[in-house]
Amino acid sequence: MTRFWLGFAFAAALTPLAAAHSPYLLPNVFISKDRDHVTVEGSFTEGFFTPDVAMKSDDYHVVGPDGAKAALTPTYLKDLTVLEVPTATEGTYRISSGARVGRTAKAYEKDGQWEFLEPGATPPEGAEAVDMQSLTLADTYVSRGKPDAKALAPRGTGLEFVPVTHPNEAAAGDPVQFQLLFDGKPVADQPVQLHRDGETYTGAAPPEAKTDAEGKIAFTPTEADVYLVMTRYRMGPAAEGGPYRSYTATVSFEVVP
Repeated sequence: MTRFWLGFAFAAALTPLAAAHSPYLLPNVFISKDRDHVTVEGSFTEGFFTPDVAMKSDDYHVVGPDGAKAALTPTYLKDLTVLEVPTATEGTYRISSGARVGRTAKAYEKDGQWEFLEPGATPPEGAEAVDMQSLTLADTYVSRGKPDAKALAPRGTGLEFVPVTHPNEAAAGDPVQFQLLFDGKPVADQPVQLHRDGETYTGAAPPEAKTDAEGKIAFTPTEADVYLVMTRYRMGPAAEGGPYRSYTATVSFEVVP
């Protein structure tokens, strides 16, 4: 039995997302009264929130309560990245890896799912291998004092989760909602997973469901903990002759009692 209940305003078939290293950002606090900074770790992992591979990016940044974007300077360790984020004024801050262009690997489609090949391997007979480029985005939100909404505004480019419910006002027993957008437009019928801190110890697969026609997805966790929504969105080349693209987006947030 899972440790929380997922409530959706729509019915959907469940399709497992491919297991792979996925990005996350995890602040040491999500909500504070008077802290002038927070410390954030960033990493790629197969088990949230255990760091495995340091997440490097040329666009680590924070969007402050005034809506302005400011660059962040990362410190890279072997397994994780460390950020110190100023929170000088009250309000909500969006901390982000920025859009990252990752490696390109060979992949082929099988029964509607993409399978990746090890270096030098060939696809099964009848399948065509293509180049698949990874593009990732990890976000998290922290608030000093009363949460506000300017930092929640959508970027309008790439794949992103936009909070409908403020992430720093999520409480156990109440619904939490996000909208999934690509280049500012809703992504419907897209599988999304909900991960939870320490899930690798439970042996249970994370719940998975699909967005509705407006790209929205909602859930109601019954227990306080740290959670993360994640999706992987694959599509054809942006230009003729280019690689296929595999987008991954995540948002980590805290659910309080």
